[in-house]
Amino acid sequence: MTGTGVEGTSLAGTVDELRTPALLVEAGALEANLATMSAALPGERLRPHIKPHKCTALAARQYAAGHHGFTCATVREVEGMVAAGLGEDLMLANEVLDTRRLGALVADGARSPSRWTPPRPWRRPPPAGCVR
Repeated sequence: MTGTGVEGTSLAGTVDELRTPALLVEAGALEANLATMSAALPGERLRPHIKPHKCTALAARQYAAGHHGFTCATVREVEGMVAAGLGEDLMLANEVLDTRRLGALVADGARSPSRWTPPRPWRRPPPAGCVR
């Protein structure tokens, strides 16, 4: 097995030598799927969900393909997207029981999502620093 890893690091050896968890992607299929996705539902017509891949490198590829809004299942996924510079338009799809987690998320204004969509059942205002 040969290929390219995170941030261009090279991979060589066998699957058994990989440290887990490891995400393996067939590059040609990924490119074809991204192109198909972008052609079928360009730009804001598609809001990819992070849960299936939980990989900011793949989310960055989706972003580069024109999809700037993402759906996250957990506050932790939102935090990861923000840390990766992909926090332009995030929607949290689940209720948050411990709202202190949300306050911590936006405590650093430079790293907070610029657009925040709380789950529908959550009717309280978003934390300070977030724009609905």
